[in-house]
Amino acid sequence: MLGPKSTTELLGTAILVFTIQVAVSSGSDLAPLAIGGILISIVYAGGPISGAHYNPAISLAVALGGGLEKKETLAYMLSQVVGGILGGLLGGVVGGFNALAAGEDASTLQALLAELILAFILCFVVLCVATNPDAKDNHYYGLAIGLVVAAGAVAVGPVSGGAFNPAVALGLSLSDGFANLLYVILVAVANLLGGAVAAGCFKLVAPAGEEAPAAGEAASLYQSVK
Repeated sequence: MLGPKSTTELLGTAILVFTIQVAVSSGSDLAPLAIGGILISIVYAGGPISGAHYNPAISLAVALGGGLEKKETLAYMLSQVVGGILGGLLGGVVGGFNALAAGEDASTLQALLAELILAFILCFVVLCVATNPDAKDNHYYGLAIGLVVAAGAVAVGPVSGGAFNPAVALGLSLSDGFANLLYVILVAVANLLGGAVAAGCFKLVAPAGEEAPAAGEAASLYQSVK
């Protein structure tokens, strides 16, 4: 039986991937705004319960920073992948299936580099606004996180497909019958690598000698609730 935190991660990821699937299927130029907007909302909604990662790359980055134990990290990641598949399936039924793919004018190397860089930026921003003791009690963390995804979708979406999230990549692929599965796996690896690099860079710039805030506080929503 899933606990409250894993359930929140599953539901939040499903909502995110559903929105991506439907928004992209619509063909609207405002799709990045819809995706960023829903992410802002569900980050604020799920933050006090699970930390609202909705992204295995973020969970990995937080775990490397000491905010999640190994067992809990694996539970989060599994819940996120299941939620991604569920959201992709529902979104496909409602709006049509769209598998993740590199842009027609982009090489695989360009696409994977774009995914790595944007996953790095997303995870680094999350760590800075939600786990930095100097950002305690802020109310802008959700906006900062959602805006990264919206900006990334506009900037490199045409290059890589704009996942920045292994659960999104897998959800979109599996919902469309394993389309572009090799590319999706490479994207997932690039996203996780971006998260790991973000954790390393955050340790270089985070306040020395201070521990991250206890979970459940406004500035530490991306750590486990003790």
